Amino acid sequence: MSVLVGALLLGQVLGQAVTPPNSKASSTRLWSTSSAVNWNNSYLIGNGRLGGAVPGNIASELVYLNEDSFWSGEFLYRVNQDARSYMPEIQQLVRDGRVVEATNLADIAYTGTPLSTRHYDTLATWEITMNHSSVATNGSYERYLDIDDATSGVYYDINGTAYFREYIASQPAGVLAVRIASNTTGAVSLQAHIRRAPDGSLNRFEDFTRRIGNDTMVMGGNDASYPGIQFSAGTRVVAKGGSVYAIGDTVVVDHADEAWLYLQSWTTYRRDDPQAAVLSDLAAIEKTYPEIRAEHVADYQSYAHRVDLSFGNSSAEQRNMTTPQRVAAANSTFDPEFTSLFFQFGRYMLIASSRNGTLAANLQGIWNSLMDPFWGSKYTTNINVEMNYWPALVTNLADLQGPLDDLIAATRDKGTNVSAAMYGVDNGGFVLHHNTDMWGDAAPQDNYIYSTWWASAAPWMVFHQMEYYRFTGDTAYLRKVYPNLKSAAQFFVGFLSDYEGYKVVNPTMSPENAYYPPNDNTTAVAITLGATMDTELLWELFNGIKEANELLKLGDDAFVEQLQALEAQLPPYRENYFGGLQEWIHDYQEAIPGIDHLSPLWAAYPGNQITSYNMTLFNWARETLNHRLQHGSAAGGWGASWCTALSGRFFRPDWATHCITHLLGTQLNPDSLLNSGAPSEFQADANYGMPAGMMELLLQSHESISTAGSPSGYSPPGAYVPLIRLLPTVPEVFAAAGGGGYVRGLRARGGFEVGIVWDAKAGLVSANITSLVGGTVYVTLGDTPIGRNNGTAIKADGAGSGVFLKLTTQVGKSYAIGNA
Repeated sequence: MSVLVGALLLGQVLGQAVTPPNSKASSTRLWSTSSAVNWNNSYLIGNGRLGGAVPGNIASELVYLNEDSFWSGEFLYRVNQDARSYMPEIQQLVRDGRVVEATNLADIAYTGTPLSTRHYDTLATWEITMNHSSVATNGSYERYLDIDDATSGVYYDINGTAYFREYIASQPAGVLAVRIASNTTGAVSLQAHIRRAPDGSLNRFEDFTRRIGNDTMVMGGNDASYPGIQFSAGTRVVAKGGSVYAIGDTVVVDHADEAWLYLQSWTTYRRDDPQAAVLSDLAAIEKTYPEIRAEHVADYQSYAHRVDLSFGNSSAEQRNMTTPQRVAAANSTFDPEFTSLFFQFGRYMLIASSRNGTLAANLQGIWNSLMDPFWGSKYTTNINVEMNYWPALVTNLADLQGPLDDLIAATRDKGTNVSAAMYGVDNGGFVLHHNTDMWGDAAPQDNYIYSTWWASAAPWMVFHQMEYYRFTGDTAYLRKVYPNLKSAAQFFVGFLSDYEGYKVVNPTMSPENAYYPPNDNTTAVAITLGATMDTELLWELFNGIKEANELLKLGDDAFVEQLQALEAQLPPYRENYFGGLQEWIHDYQEAIPGIDHLSPLWAAYPGNQITSYNMTLFNWARETLNHRLQHGSAAGGWGASWCTALSGRFFRPDWATHCITHLLGTQLNPDSLLNSGAPSEFQADANYGMPAGMMELLLQSHESISTAGSPSGYSPPGAYVPLIRLLPTVPEVFAAAGGGGYVRGLRARGGFEVGIVWDAKAGLVSANITSLVGGTVYVTLGDTPIGRNNGTAIKADGAGSGVFLKLTTQVGKSYAIGNA
């Protein structure tokens, strides 16, 4: 499209007034009256593949850019060539209790060579330099991120001339776009340029940069490796009035009434010729910015509007606060609308960073300004990447889990080789350690004694796939992913070894904790065998395979019997020295009692095995969380998110209140609400994880009621019926502060959509359950354990009443639940 035609199209849609945003009148906005001083207080936009961090500078805007496939290089084969031959010696040292020697040997014989996977890289900065003063007048500056329509804006006035910039990341159009307007004719003058210089210095690893015609510039380069990944990024400008021209590698706009800027980027991961792809896409843009914006908003809202949450009304004083002010007050006073906003912000981030066909959301989602980010902004598989996807199912975003499925497939592809080459398990099983990258690298990461010696990530990853079926009832999906579950189990069939009558994982650890060996209270070690978390993961994996085999009639009975025999030989759950759940094979004294990583509680959340049906086990687990909190656990954002979910499962609203207020009030970058995650720029996991944790306070569906025998977790349909708990752990202080609240659109296991309304005392007003796949479900209110009838009775038309109400549902039908 020519510049003239573009200008004509732009002229047809002008006329939108440039007025102050008045963000304090909107409950769906993050907003501030100053630009971001640090990158991590920028507002994030993304379309799953492309990401932008918008600081909102007045005269010299620097939008930090990311493309999800721009990593530090191609696949590295890192399996230690001596790992297999030394594995028996490492295992024997662990069995003999010579764990310091085992650690020293593992440090050179177990670790990958080289030590690290590839890391996520920054792409470039999109520089938009306005030709006016850098100082706003009359206190007019305001910037915002609107979670309702996924737009970000900057407004300011300079001596009576008002300016407005709006930023979007459009998934339908596949580009980032900016609209720049003014209330004064001919006031928009700017220069647009892209440079790979995240520190503001000269270019780094930038191989070419040039203008294309009069309205476009393109640049590109590669990462720091060989042969590496090549990239290209380009921007095109359309303006109304004035003139658009290019000099060198900069596009210039002089005295326009309005301008639209578009950005595209590709790498050789998806395009053989990234530069040609960028230029082709930019030249093909024929729709106007308002048309692109309308499609973007409709696409985003088709996800975002599935769930509506209200914790009630904030005070007038709270509503008048900027976002940084609300963060500062959140640790002392509950802010209902701000808490609901944070919930939706986490869902916003998942929508912005994980779409079908993109890569999975990594440690920082898709946003990173550094060439060497802390922890590599990779996929940490002992909690972080899994936490990223916790909200996908319960908050009605199941169709955003596809990138995680793709990552699992990649790790299985690489992990079968690692299983054979490193452990000698060549039976089709795959192994995954505590980190991976976009290539699915499955070799051990780092030589960090508190995390490296851990080969149990695959069961956790494929657990998400089993859960997807449980929430959706999609048997075709379950059939498709069953080979992943089986392969994860096959590794342990070949790798489990004997110790004191048990089958154990050796070596292993309880991520990321440490213990003191017997008769030594000064030397903290981590390497061990038969950690409790291994038992929990394998119990879930083995029983998930049994469930899938019976449901799909796969005929894999012999394999299921083999797994059940191994399960019976796993170390049992036991009480430890402080009355909690024993974390290791022996009752060692833990070295980090306040660790955020709640490894031995995996079976309580996100797993489904530890419930109040078995009060002995339940109380051990609950005491473990109590012990951790008393020693300072949940100090970091992701720890607080996990703590919140567990507090919900343990029916402890006081603990949940502590974890939520601690996160909102102390762990966020105040402008952006990004989890601080020091020493990294930020960690996205808490932003994703806390929304899921909050929902465990309102709705649970991980238990099941047996039709024959006692329940033992979530098990095959027919023998077990799912249980929906309404309002199990709502903090009364939350309910009272907002005068009650509601949630609509949540998903529950068994294929149900749930809405709940509660009053100012956290009591049920009404609930609605819609059956999406049919079938039977039990419903209860509050925390009454299965098998008891001392709770509050509820009722539904045609289903009678009771503490545990049984609904036999029809597809598409809704059922109103009320107090009996």
